[in-house]
Amino acid sequence: MNTLYTLAIICVLSLAISQGAVASTITFKEKDGSTTTISNAEIISIKDGSIVIEKDKKRRSFPLSSIASYSQTDASSAGGDKSLPGEFSDYKVTIANVKAPDKGTERVAGSGSRNSAATEKTATIEVEYSLTRLNPEIKKIKAPYVYIYVLVPPNNDSGEREVLRFCFPDAAKPKGKGYDEAAIKEKVNGFDRKIIDEGERDRNLKSELKNMGDEKVKFELKGVKSRKLLAYHIEVWGTDSIVAEKDWQDFDSNVSRKWWEKY
Repeated sequence: MNTLYTLAIICVLSLAISQGAVASTITFKEKDGSTTTISNAEIISIKDGSIVIEKDKKRRSFPLSSIASYSQTDASSAGGDKSLPGEFSDYKVTIANVKAPDKGTERVAGSGSRNSAATEKTATIEVEYSLTRLNPEIKKIKAPYVYIYVLVPPNNDSGEREVLRFCFPDAAKPKGKGYDEAAIKEKVNGFDRKIIDEGERDRNLKSELKNMGDEKVKFELKGVKSRKLLAYHIEVWGTDSIVAEKDWQDFDSNVSRKWWEKY
């Protein structure tokens, strides 16, 4: 970026800051020559060759030299599929183990006194998976988003079986209650999605050797209550698509193909 262009960008952006909070559209240049455009963004500050931008209540810092264009117009349709600027490695995920209960509650032993009785508490599903970057040279990845859909018997006299959805992290939760791929992609492509720098793990290899590549996430089965689990479907979303799936169903339950999309 030449000096005159840099000065021009700084002047324009400084003017935008001085005018107060304005929803704007910013286009970034990527290393591979492509561009990434984000809309409904607000410029917070410019300092030492970096610019701080806020979108979706999340602030991130970018090199000033990465900005290709700026407009005070909120071009909401300009975001495209790749809405988080930067260089990220794609990755593969292998689901190693799933620990699932028979039903949504589990018995907890009493305190040990003669009159104490066992109680019920909400059960959990634990998913263990390993992650491998497909481009070892790129250390940063977008944090995996994990979704579990659980099929359970009816909760009332309607006779309708129910599908409950659980997400990790909480930021992965899409709009609505049913399976909506468009709503999931909106969260997957969100500006507020967590970024993980695997390089930090590499630098701490000795202390984290036992945990490298292995992750465990737990989901409390709230809403299932004491109902039996008839089936579950797990999806792990990577950079911009599903990178791992796992299905299970009770041997005597009758479920249709892709049942989680139909209820």
